[in-house]
Amino acid sequence: MHKSVIVFGMCDLTKGALDIFEKNNLIVYGILEDEARWHDTTLHNIPILGVTNDPRFLALLDQECASFIAYRHMQKRKSCLNFLLAQQKSTPISAIHPSATIADTVQLGQGNYIGAQVCLASDVTVGNHTILHNGVIIQAETHIHDWVEIGAGSIIGEHVTVEEDVFIGIGASIIPRVTIQKGASIGAGSVVLGNVKRGDVLLGNPAKSIQQ
Repeated sequence: MHKSVIVFGMCDLTKGALDIFEKNNLIVYGILEDEARWHDTTLHNIPILGVTNDPRFLALLDQECASFIAYRHMQKRKSCLNFLLAQQKSTPISAIHPSATIADTVQLGQGNYIGAQVCLASDVTVGNHTILHNGVIIQAETHIHDWVEIGAGSIIGEHVTVEEDVFIGIGASIIPRVTIQKGASIGAGSVVLGNVKRGDVLLGNPAKSIQQ
C-alpha cells in the first residue's frame, strides 16, 4: 500500500484533498500543475513540483507514490485520467475525509473525492471520479454513476439514479425514486420532484427546466 501521493492539479479541491490526506496520515510528495504561475511555490507547505507530464515524477507513480486528480472541472479530470492511463499508470486513488459516514454495504469506485461529513447510507453505489462536497447526504439504495459532482449540503433521496456527467449544485434536494439522466444540471438550492431528462438544466423550488 502506498504511503505517499502525488496530486495532479491546482484548484479549489486541492486544499481539501491535502487536508484529507494529512488526516489520513498519507504523505503528499508534491503537486503537479501545468500553469507556470504556480511553479516554484507551495500550498500548505507542499511543493508544486512542475508540469503534469514531467517524467521525473511520473516515474514515481506505482513504485513509490499513488496519484490523485484534484481537478474539479470534469473535462480536465477526464483528460488527466486518460493521460495517466496512457502512461500505463494505475487508476488514481480516492480522497475520503475521515469524518465521512459510509455504511458497510456501500460500493465505492476509484478516484473519488468525498468531503467532510458526507453520509452514504446502506446499499448506495458510487461510481468512479465523482466529487461529493462537504455534507452531502445520499440515502439508501441510490446509485451515483461516474463523473458526477454533487454540491455541499445536497440531499439525495433513496432509490435515486444519478447518471454519468450530472452536476448537482449546493443545497439541492432530490426526492426518492427519481432518475437524473446523463449530462443534466441541477441548480443550487433546487428541489427536484420528478425525473430529469438527458442534458436538461433545472432550477428552482420546485425545480423547472430553463432550457428553451
